[in-house]
Amino acid sequence: MTFTSETLRKLRPIAAILFVALLCGSAAFAGTISACAAGNGPGPGDTVSPIDCSGSSYGTLLAWMSSPFSYTTTSGTNAGFVYSAVYQEVGGPHPGWLDFFYQVVNDAKSATPLTTMSANSFAGFTTNAAFITDGSTLTGTSFKDGTVAPQLAGTSDGVTLDFDFGIPIPAGEIMPGEVSNVLIIATDAKNYVAGNDSVIDSGSSGPLAAFQPGTTPEPATLGLLGLGLIALAGLRRRLHS
Repeated sequence: MTFTSETLRKLRPIAAILFVALLCGSAAFAGTISACAAGNGPGPGDTVSPIDCSGSSYGTLLAWMSSPFSYTTTSGTNAGFVYSAVYQEVGGPHPGWLDFFYQVVNDAKSATPLTTMSANSFAGFTTNAAFITDGSTLTGTSFKDGTVAPQLAGTSDGVTLDFDFGIPIPAGEIMPGEVSNVLIIATDAKNYVAGNDSVIDSGSSGPLAAFQPGTTPEPATLGLLGLGLIALAGLRRRLHS
């Protein structure tokens, strides 16, 4: 088949569109958190090393919050914040799956380093552990480019997932004035509800407000479902009138 210059000129815009679509589709599939962290989930009594998924496609931000903490230990007072967020994956192998993001900020005036961040409750859901170093790219939140990476992630009961910073190397703890990398629990959940997390050293912050997977839709989805049922009921009345 012979292509004239006029034919080639007409096909050029179509080829450009197909090329861009191919690039976007490949990036979305290969770059999601669930694809990056696949298979890196600790079972009850196990630990894994969280995977660095920096630069992945993080999806759509659904919710974010900042929970301050302050508690007293035998060495003095520890204070800071735990940031948490929910992201919904877009494209890739599991569109619609939810990933739960966390970051620990240890105040410069805290008395001790922080060793563990615990998140609840993930019973019945896939939980793969990851982290990212480019937190400042997460727009609409206060996540930062933290400097302290988690060493291990584990669960004793399949409900609470712990990110450990001081095991096996104690020097890896979150020192006063330091910020952790953004910690991620990649799940197969499609809904979320209010949950909690906590930070631990020689003492504990106690439960802090956060998010967790849910088996029922969030309020916005329930509202849309209700509107759909109302519309359906109205249509049935019209058909029978």
